[in-house]
Amino acid sequence: MRSTIDEFKLAHGFIEATLVAGEALTGDVPKLVEHLKAVSDEVIRHFVAKDAFYPALATQCTAAGDAAGAHLTHIFESNMLVQSTAVRRFFQTVETAPKASLVASFHTVATVIRQRFSTEERAIFPLYLRTAKSQGAA
Repeated sequence: MRSTIDEFKLAHGFIEATLVAGEALTGDVPKLVEHLKAVSDEVIRHFVAKDAFYPALATQCTAAGDAAGAHLTHIFESNMLVQSTAVRRFFQTVETAPKASLVASFHTVATVIRQRFSTEERAIFPLYLRTAKSQGAA
């Protein structure tokens, strides 16, 4: 059985592949729109799951006696919610977005997603694994 972190990392790989494929289509906006529409449900589901992950992680940190980890998680939760709201909005409105600015918006969203995933994999996932281990679960 895969852990929460394993599932998130698999989703990160899928979304990264989606971004790379989208970048290859930036010269053909209609194809880019179709590509983004085709993957939007899965991307949105991932960010909804992440929005639920942060409060659960804060609770896990508190239960593990890691007050600093809980505080850090609350800070990340606020910042990540802003990001995930923007990413979800982009994917939900890709069909109706102005075609003239879609490519630039896509590049911005791709950068935000990549930076977020890098930060989570470097700082948040190890915190989850450490506190889960101290709780006897992973």
